Amino acid sequence: MVSEERVSEKRVPEEQVDIVIAGGGMAGGLLAAALRDSGLRIVVLDAAPVPTMPDGEPEQRVSALTEASMQMLANVGAWQRMPAQRLAPYQHMDVCDGNGSGRVTFSAHEARADQLGWIVENRLVTAALYQACVEAVDWRAQRTLVNAQRTPDGWQLECDNGDILHARLLVGADGARSAVRSYAGIAAAAKDSGHIAVVAPVRTETKHGACARQVFLESGPVALLPLYGDGHLSSLVWSAPPALAQHLMSLDDDAFAAALTRASENVLGRCELAGRRGAFPIHTVHASEYVGHHLALIGDAAHVVHPLAGQGINLGFLDAGVLAEEILRAQQRGVALGDATVLARYQRRRRAHNALMLNALNGIKTFFGLRDPALVFLRNTGMRLVNRLAPVKSLLAAEALGRHGDLPALARAPRR
Repeated sequence: MVSEERVSEKRVPEEQVDIVIAGGGMAGGLLAAALRDSGLRIVVLDAAPVPTMPDGEPEQRVSALTEASMQMLANVGAWQRMPAQRLAPYQHMDVCDGNGSGRVTFSAHEARADQLGWIVENRLVTAALYQACVEAVDWRAQRTLVNAQRTPDGWQLECDNGDILHARLLVGADGARSAVRSYAGIAAAAKDSGHIAVVAPVRTETKHGACARQVFLESGPVALLPLYGDGHLSSLVWSAPPALAQHLMSLDDDAFAAALTRASENVLGRCELAGRRGAFPIHTVHASEYVGHHLALIGDAAHVVHPLAGQGINLGFLDAGVLAEEILRAQQRGVALGDATVLARYQRRRRAHNALMLNALNGIKTFFGLRDPALVFLRNTGMRLVNRLAPVKSLLAAEALGRHGDLPALARAPRR
């Protein structure tokens, strides 16, 4: 916690602002864009350089965006700014058990939708959000918080360049190792998943057919997510124990491609790398509280889930959408920014839903990690049964679209 002496020694004029959003990633960017027309003075502190649109090889990090997430991006004017040629809608999902014959497939048709979602590069999303709000929002790139101190009506904040800000509301959108969460003294239950995600764009011999595929191996899930282009590009997310992940990263490109072709059961024929590989530890995190004194947490600062279902950023977008809705509603009623009852309502609407998703994904990971032959048999039998039950598959497809839960108005299509 910052000392009063250190702040006072600076003798730097203090800027009075309404909201400081620490973190210029996707969740923080959506919140800024959703509030851009509110008349509130908003500052985004983004540790990264100004977001720019990717224009070369596919990015390593991608997200599977739901229908609800797409609608939120469209409603703030960001979706329209993304080049259509780099968006990859998908209409099918195929999940299989690598230890047996269990398989579940479902389609957009079963959910009465045009697509189940879109695979989009993360940098594309952040760049579009930046463009959508930068004229109305004070977006400060390559700036981070170095100290924070509570005041009676907000927070006094010190940036790495010496700037001092006073914010009536501080929003932590600064990732799994959130400094804002630490300044607020909010505990977060963190758990090592035992997996490292090896990610890379890959080119496959057979076209992906707009299908998101995932095979559960004993070592962890391997996902091939359809990317834009000629139908042969996919994004790989290979969740593996640390030793295997280290081995995969040490292989030359040809050996890695051969290992991937085997692991994916040759489902799309021979694979080859279409860009650089990356490796990222997988942890799950859940904050004990999402709110505090004139403070709220969104996105990975509040929760981190296993990427096996691609739900992380969709949950973060819902956080941003709900928080924006509660702020705007309070503003219309003349309620002070940072009011505890307003923030409590945000927490009620989001924390239980996120906890349910986190527990469900942890359960799926554990379920597919079972190796006892009898349990593997039951698992495969259950998957085959689910695959024959149309109502259950329709529910799964609706979940993939993000149609369940307490959706903010921002996630709904405008009335015509």
